[in-house]
Amino acid sequence: MNEITPTNPVNASALERVLVAGDLAGLNEAQRIEYYKAVCESLGLNPLTRPFEYLRLNGRLVLYATRAAADQLRAIHGVSIVDVRIEQKDDLVIVTVRGRTRDGREDVEVGAVSVAGLRGDALANAQMKALTKAKRRLTLSLAGLGWLDETETDSVPGAQRVSEPQPVTALPDEVHALRQQLAERAKELPDDSPLRAQAREAWKSGDAVLMREALSKIEKEEKDEQTA
Repeated sequence: MNEITPTNPVNASALERVLVAGDLAGLNEAQRIEYYKAVCESLGLNPLTRPFEYLRLNGRLVLYATRAAADQLRAIHGVSIVDVRIEQKDDLVIVTVRGRTRDGREDVEVGAVSVAGLRGDALANAQMKALTKAKRRLTLSLAGLGWLDETETDSVPGAQRVSEPQPVTALPDEVHALRQQLAERAKELPDDSPLRAQAREAWKSGDAVLMREALSKIEKEEKDEQTA
Protein backbone atom coordinates (compact mmCIF):
# COMPACT_ATOMS: atom_id res chain seq x y z
CA MET A 1 0.00 0.00 0.00
CA ASN A 2 1.46 3.37 -1.00
CA GLU A 3 2.07 5.90 1.77
CA ILE A 4 -0.35 8.80 1.56
CA THR A 5 1.04 12.31 1.85
CA PRO A 6 -0.90 14.68 4.14
CA THR A 7 -3.34 16.64 1.99
CA ASN A 8 -3.37 20.00 3.77
CA PRO A 9 0.05 20.45 5.36
CA VAL A 10 1.22 23.62 7.08
CA ASN A 11 4.90 24.41 6.60
CA ALA A 12 6.98 24.87 9.75
CA SER A 13 7.64 28.59 9.35
CA ALA A 14 3.93 29.37 8.78
CA LEU A 15 2.97 27.28 11.82
CA GLU A 16 5.54 29.10 13.94
CA ARG A 17 4.13 32.50 12.90
CA VAL A 18 0.62 31.36 13.85
CA LEU A 19 1.65 29.99 17.25
CA VAL A 20 4.08 32.75 18.23
CA ALA A 21 2.66 35.88 16.60
CA GLY A 22 -0.88 34.83 15.64
CA ASP A 23 -0.01 35.60 12.01
CA LEU A 24 -2.40 33.77 9.68
CA ALA A 25 -0.96 35.20 6.46
CA GLY A 26 0.98 32.01 5.73
CA LEU A 27 -2.13 29.80 5.82
CA ASN A 28 -4.34 29.05 2.86
CA GLU A 29 -8.11 29.50 3.00
CA ALA A 30 -8.88 25.97 4.20
CA GLN A 31 -6.21 26.13 6.91
CA ARG A 32 -7.50 29.50 8.14
CA ILE A 33 -11.01 28.07 8.43
CA GLU A 34 -9.73 25.10 10.45
CA TYR A 35 -7.76 27.43 12.72
CA TYR A 36 -10.81 29.69 13.18
CA LYS A 37 -12.99 26.71 14.11
CA ALA A 38 -10.36 25.37 16.50
CA VAL A 39 -10.11 28.71 18.31
CA CYS A 40 -13.90 28.94 18.64
CA GLU A 41 -14.12 25.36 19.92
CA SER A 42 -11.39 25.93 22.51
CA LEU A 43 -13.27 28.96 23.87
CA GLY A 44 -16.78 27.53 23.59
CA LEU A 45 -17.86 30.08 20.96
CA ASN A 46 -20.28 29.59 18.07
CA PRO A 47 -18.33 30.23 14.83
CA LEU A 48 -21.56 30.94 12.93
CA THR A 49 -21.97 34.19 14.91
CA ARG A 50 -18.58 35.41 13.59
CA PRO A 51 -17.01 36.09 17.00
CA PHE A 52 -13.75 37.05 15.28
CA GLU A 53 -12.82 39.09 12.22
CA TYR A 54 -9.56 39.58 10.35
CA LEU A 55 -7.20 42.52 10.79
CA ARG A 56 -4.03 43.45 8.93
CA LEU A 57 -1.57 44.80 11.48
CA ASN A 58 2.13 45.50 10.95
CA GLY A 59 2.27 43.15 7.98
CA ARG A 60 0.47 40.35 9.82
CA LEU A 61 -3.01 38.90 9.37
CA VAL A 62 -4.52 38.45 12.83
CA LEU A 63 -7.89 37.88 14.45
CA TYR A 64 -9.67 40.39 16.66
CA ALA A 65 -12.69 39.81 18.88
CA THR A 66 -16.10 41.20 17.94
CA ARG A 67 -19.03 42.07 20.17
CA ALA A 68 -20.37 38.54 19.60
CA ALA A 69 -17.21 37.09 21.18
CA ALA A 70 -17.42 39.38 24.21
CA ASP A 71 -21.13 38.69 24.75
CA GLN A 72 -20.68 34.92 24.58
CA LEU A 73 -17.58 34.90 26.77
CA ARG A 74 -19.36 37.06 29.35
CA ALA A 75 -22.16 34.51 29.55
CA ILE A 76 -19.84 31.49 29.53
CA HIS A 77 -17.68 32.78 32.38
CA GLY A 78 -20.43 34.59 34.28
CA VAL A 79 -18.60 37.93 34.18
CA SER A 80 -20.19 40.67 36.28
CA ILE A 81 -19.07 44.27 36.76
CA VAL A 82 -18.59 45.15 40.43
CA ASP A 83 -17.14 48.66 40.16
CA VAL A 84 -16.92 51.44 37.55
CA ARG A 85 -14.92 54.68 37.79
CA ILE A 86 -15.14 57.41 35.12
CA GLU A 87 -12.75 60.33 35.03
CA GLN A 88 -11.61 62.92 32.53
CA LYS A 89 -7.96 63.91 32.20
CA ASP A 90 -7.09 66.59 29.67
CA ASP A 91 -8.64 65.43 26.38
CA LEU A 92 -9.27 61.85 27.49
CA VAL A 93 -12.18 60.19 29.22
CA ILE A 94 -10.88 57.19 31.15
CA VAL A 95 -13.10 54.41 32.43
CA THR A 96 -11.78 51.84 34.90
CA VAL A 97 -13.89 48.74 35.55
CA ARG A 98 -13.44 45.91 38.00
CA GLY A 99 -15.17 42.62 37.32
CA ARG A 100 -15.54 39.11 38.65
CA THR A 101 -16.27 35.69 37.18
CA ARG A 102 -18.71 33.27 38.77
CA ASP A 103 -15.80 31.30 40.23
CA GLY A 104 -14.50 34.39 42.03
CA ARG A 105 -11.62 35.50 39.81
CA GLU A 106 -11.26 39.28 39.57
CA ASP A 107 -9.51 41.69 37.24
CA VAL A 108 -9.36 45.40 36.41
CA GLU A 109 -9.24 46.95 32.93
CA VAL A 110 -9.22 50.48 31.49
CA GLY A 111 -10.83 52.02 28.42
CA ALA A 112 -9.80 55.47 27.19
CA VAL A 113 -11.24 57.62 24.39
CA SER A 114 -10.29 61.08 23.15
CA VAL A 115 -12.96 63.72 23.77
CA ALA A 116 -11.07 66.71 22.40
CA GLY A 117 -13.57 69.30 21.17
CA LEU A 118 -16.61 67.14 21.91
CA ARG A 119 -19.76 68.43 23.58
CA GLY A 120 -23.31 67.27 24.19
CA ASP A 121 -24.31 64.00 22.57
CA ALA A 122 -20.88 63.55 20.98
CA LEU A 123 -19.26 63.73 24.42
CA ALA A 124 -21.83 61.33 25.90
CA ASN A 125 -21.23 58.85 23.06
CA ALA A 126 -17.48 59.01 23.65
CA GLN A 127 -17.99 58.25 27.34
CA MET A 128 -20.17 55.25 26.49
CA LYS A 129 -17.56 54.04 24.00
CA ALA A 130 -14.88 54.21 26.70
CA LEU A 131 -17.12 52.24 29.05
CA THR A 132 -17.80 49.61 26.37
CA LYS A 133 -14.09 49.34 25.59
CA ALA A 134 -13.22 48.82 29.25
CA LYS A 135 -15.93 46.20 29.79
CA ARG A 136 -14.95 44.22 26.71
CA ARG A 137 -11.25 44.36 27.59
CA LEU A 138 -12.17 43.08 31.04
CA THR A 139 -14.22 40.22 29.61
CA LEU A 140 -11.45 39.13 27.23
CA SER A 141 -8.88 39.33 30.02
CA LEU A 142 -10.96 37.21 32.41
CA ALA A 143 -11.50 34.69 29.59
CA GLY A 144 -7.74 34.46 29.05
CA LEU A 145 -7.87 35.95 25.56
CA GLY A 146 -5.29 38.69 25.07
CA TRP A 147 -6.51 39.78 21.64
CA LEU A 148 -7.70 43.13 20.37
CA ASP A 149 -11.38 43.97 20.67
CA GLU A 150 -13.17 45.66 17.77
CA THR A 151 -13.54 48.87 19.82
CA GLU A 152 -9.73 49.14 19.81
CA THR A 153 -8.99 48.51 16.13
CA ASP A 154 -9.78 52.06 14.99
CA SER A 155 -7.20 53.54 17.36
CA VAL A 156 -4.32 51.24 16.38
CA PRO A 157 -1.97 52.93 13.87
CA GLY A 158 -1.78 51.08 10.56
CA ALA A 159 -4.51 48.56 11.44
CA GLN A 160 -6.85 47.67 8.58
CA ARG A 161 -9.96 45.55 8.95
CA VAL A 162 -10.29 42.79 6.37
CA SER A 163 -13.77 41.37 5.82
CA GLU A 164 -12.62 38.40 3.74
CA PRO A 165 -8.85 37.97 3.26
CA GLN A 166 -7.73 37.01 -0.20
CA PRO A 167 -6.95 33.30 -0.32
CA VAL A 168 -3.31 32.35 -0.63
CA THR A 169 -2.82 31.17 -4.17
CA ALA A 170 -1.05 27.86 -4.52
CA LEU A 171 2.20 27.90 -6.43
CA PRO A 172 2.19 26.29 -9.90
CA ASP A 173 4.54 23.51 -8.73
CA GLU A 174 2.20 22.74 -5.83
CA VAL A 175 -0.84 22.55 -8.12
CA HIS A 176 1.05 20.25 -10.49
CA ALA A 177 2.08 17.97 -7.60
CA LEU A 178 -1.47 17.85 -6.26
CA ARG A 179 -2.88 17.01 -9.69
CA GLN A 180 -0.35 14.23 -10.12
CA GLN A 181 -1.06 12.82 -6.67
CA LEU A 182 -4.83 13.05 -7.17
CA ALA A 183 -4.66 11.33 -10.56
CA GLU A 184 -2.67 8.44 -9.08
CA ARG A 185 -5.02 8.02 -6.13
CA ALA A 186 -8.16 8.27 -8.29
CA LYS A 187 -6.96 5.40 -10.49
CA GLU A 188 -7.24 3.07 -7.51
CA LEU A 189 -10.95 3.86 -7.08
CA PRO A 190 -13.79 1.93 -8.79
CA ASP A 191 -15.15 3.53 -11.94
CA ASP A 192 -18.55 4.14 -10.33
CA SER A 193 -17.13 5.62 -7.13
CA PRO A 194 -18.52 9.10 -6.25
CA LEU A 195 -15.08 9.95 -4.92
CA ARG A 196 -13.56 9.25 -8.30
CA ALA A 197 -16.00 11.69 -9.90
CA GLN A 198 -15.20 14.30 -7.25
CA ALA A 199 -11.49 13.77 -7.79
CA ARG A 200 -11.95 14.24 -11.53
CA GLU A 201 -13.79 17.55 -11.05
CA ALA A 202 -11.21 18.78 -8.55
CA TRP A 203 -8.41 17.85 -10.95
CA LYS A 204 -10.09 19.76 -13.78
CA SER A 205 -10.62 22.86 -11.61
CA GLY A 206 -6.95 23.12 -10.65
CA ASP A 207 -8.12 24.46 -7.27
CA ALA A 208 -5.61 23.41 -4.61
CA VAL A 209 -8.21 23.49 -1.82
CA LEU A 210 -10.63 21.26 -3.74
CA MET A 211 -7.88 18.81 -4.64
CA ARG A 212 -6.71 18.57 -1.02
CA GLU A 213 -10.30 17.98 0.04
CA ALA A 214 -10.70 15.17 -2.50
CA LEU A 215 -7.45 13.57 -1.39
CA SER A 216 -8.52 13.80 2.23
CA LYS A 217 -11.80 12.01 1.51
CA ILE A 218 -10.00 9.28 -0.44
CA GLU A 219 -7.62 8.80 2.48
CA LYS A 220 -10.51 8.65 4.96
CA GLU A 221 -12.37 6.04 2.91
CA GLU A 222 -9.24 3.93 2.67
CA LYS A 223 -8.73 4.06 6.43
CA ASP A 224 -12.36 3.16 7.03
CA GLU A 225 -11.99 0.11 4.79
CA GLN A 226 -8.84 -0.97 6.64
CA THR A 227 -10.58 -0.81 10.02
CA ALA A 228 -13.82 -2.45 8.83
